Amino acid sequence: MLTKAGLKLALFYSALFFGFFWIFSLGLYVWMDKSIGDGLIVQQVQQQEQQGSFEGVFDEKSVTIAGNIALDQLKMILLVLNGGLLVVIPLTAWFLMRRTLGPVQAIHEQQRQFASDVSHELRTPLSIISGEIEIALKKDRTRDDYQQTLKSTKEETDRLIQLVEHLLLLTRMEQSKQAREMEAVDVTDLINQMIGVVQQKSKEKQIEILVTFAEESVIVVGQEALLKQLFLNILDNAIKYTPKSGKITIGLSQDKSHGIVTIKDTGVGIAPDQQAKIFDRFYRIEAARSETKGYGLGLAIARAIVALHHGEIHIHSALGKGTTFFLSLPLA
Repeated sequence: MLTKAGLKLALFYSALFFGFFWIFSLGLYVWMDKSIGDGLIVQQVQQQEQQGSFEGVFDEKSVTIAGNIALDQLKMILLVLNGGLLVVIPLTAWFLMRRTLGPVQAIHEQQRQFASDVSHELRTPLSIISGEIEIALKKDRTRDDYQQTLKSTKEETDRLIQLVEHLLLLTRMEQSKQAREMEAVDVTDLINQMIGVVQQKSKEKQIEILVTFAEESVIVVGQEALLKQLFLNILDNAIKYTPKSGKITIGLSQDKSHGIVTIKDTGVGIAPDQQAKIFDRFYRIEAARSETKGYGLGLAIARAIVALHHGEIHIHSALGKGTTFFLSLPLA
């Protein structure tokens, strides 16, 4: 589809440029053809009169021959120029077409990849649900067996609901140019709340969470619900990829215009070639893909939230040494 559109656009650009240059060349030649004869004669007469050499008789034939020679030279120049344009214009049209359709092609590829990723992520839980139900229906089972089947089905259904909710949230944020209902948010209090939310998970893996706050509360401009989701996603990611008895360190400070949050873990780390991809939808670190559950949407949502708040998010990571997230949000 895009190939045909690109070809049509390139042909349109070529026809436009060719039409412009051909009309210009034809117009220039016609204008010169009409004006060069009489205009050159008048010019020669005026020149001879100024020099006092005009005797009332002028050799119009020689001037006409000179004019024809000039027209022939102009014709040759225009032919050579337009001949060269037969090569230049298609190349220029192709370049402009690529520049025009490049963003469209990128969006099309993102949509194609998104559809493929969603289909892949949906297939697994749906297959599990279908398999569990099929096994349960093959023969009579005990009450405990049915309860286990329903429990497993409920877990996969909840994961599907979470996936859909995350996708809807991500889509809404990417379509919004700015966050609505901005207010002053106490980041210090917010982080304390999120630590309480993930406390059970951290205890199960015996992960210690250390906090270093600024001397005074850091107040940023934002949406409290989204900022909660931001810190929750990053903390959850840190716990997920940090082995047992690991440590997570949270730092909070501020400069003249931004509140700065750092979240450092002692987890598996991220390879350099994977660091640029971790904020992409559905991307998960290869080393831990089989060991952790998730859809790879948490960091994509985190980046979208930060962008919506006109902030910045960066990482520093090394394999086997852990990862540090740096967050910067405008102060209130």
